[in-house]
Amino acid sequence: MTLAVFGLVSALSNPAASAEFSFEGVKNEPITEARFKLKGEIDEGDVQRLDAAIQVSGITHAQDPWRKMVVSLDSPGGSYHEGLDLALAFRRRGLSTVVRSGDQCLSACAIAFLGGTSPPKDPNSVGENEPLPDQLPDRSLEPGAVLGFHAPYLDLPNNSYDAATVADAYRSAVLGISRLVAIADRLYVVPAELPKLLAPTRDELFVADDVDSVRVLGIDYDERSYQMRDKPGITRSMIVNGCVNRYYHLNRRSSQEGFAVAKATIEEFIEGSQLMENGEDKIAFGTHQFRQGTIRTWVAYLPIAKTADGKNFVWCLFAPDPSDLKTFYKAAGSVEELFASFKGKGDLMTLSTDSDMIAPSTGDWIYDMIRDIDLVPPATKLRSVASVLDQYFASEKVMNWKAR
Repeated sequence: MTLAVFGLVSALSNPAASAEFSFEGVKNEPITEARFKLKGEIDEGDVQRLDAAIQVSGITHAQDPWRKMVVSLDSPGGSYHEGLDLALAFRRRGLSTVVRSGDQCLSACAIAFLGGTSPPKDPNSVGENEPLPDQLPDRSLEPGAVLGFHAPYLDLPNNSYDAATVADAYRSAVLGISRLVAIADRLYVVPAELPKLLAPTRDELFVADDVDSVRVLGIDYDERSYQMRDKPGITRSMIVNGCVNRYYHLNRRSSQEGFAVAKATIEEFIEGSQLMENGEDKIAFGTHQFRQGTIRTWVAYLPIAKTADGKNFVWCLFAPDPSDLKTFYKAAGSVEELFASFKGKGDLMTLSTDSDMIAPSTGDWIYDMIRDIDLVPPATKLRSVASVLDQYFASEKVMNWKAR
């Protein structure tokens, strides 16, 4: 007799039906998608059931390389190893993943969700023994959806088991974690961030419901009703949040500790400027005006970290184009040095292409764009982003988009 390796306690006390895969049809707006759905408990054989559903649909990437094939997930969990197998299957077959409003994807399902990927460069499926393809991830979360991670654990009903049986089950759980660590970078998850997904206890989940978690995991939060371009300007807190969040999230790292680093960095800069008596201690956070074509505008700047060698500060430059907010990062020892190559040039391009520029990127230019969720503290719940931004507008001075 063997013990099952699960990832979610509720799956033990209230078993759900084994997963079913279905083809939901093709949706043409706003982009063309062939839609599939997984519903139920993840169990052995789900990869074969997925392939059967795709075969029945008659949909292939070769028919239309621009059409996405999307699998929506609604599952309480199940077999951790099968969840890993599904993640690999989604990536090999070029399938995007989504958790839709009102659905939940927990434990083994959440691991499978991480396999969501953009359409393949080669329309032919990658064989099981071939290297995983390297196309960018494509996984999204709709408002009202629940995505929760859990480490694998052992299902131990009220029966007696000998030591060998328990040891086998334990090895299976450890193997599941080892497999996830081994493929994490190919799922575009930085291995150093995996402890968050594996740390919850038997009775807890790590729920991806705040700004930091979705950005670190490369998840597109599908809520765009709050548009900064419709606002009169931006506030100081939004700029600081955007600078720090983007610096870490563009490397798919958590920005939680980055704010303490930024605070200490600014304090170090101010203290050093006071000792040097150069007057820059009063402008550790400031704006610099310039022209962009015929438009007179500005960039905000502040130091947020130190370079790896500790010799310079890493400065964030925040460009306030309301339709295309951007952050740039440059190594410099002072404000004067920061803008030295910019003097007399009068355009942002000169500044943004400087040789000392630091350019973190996920490789996906759409994902790299600044959104409303980047302008709030990282622990902000996704449902609270709009209210936090509105509070900033109500309590802080608004910096107009254009210089006056």
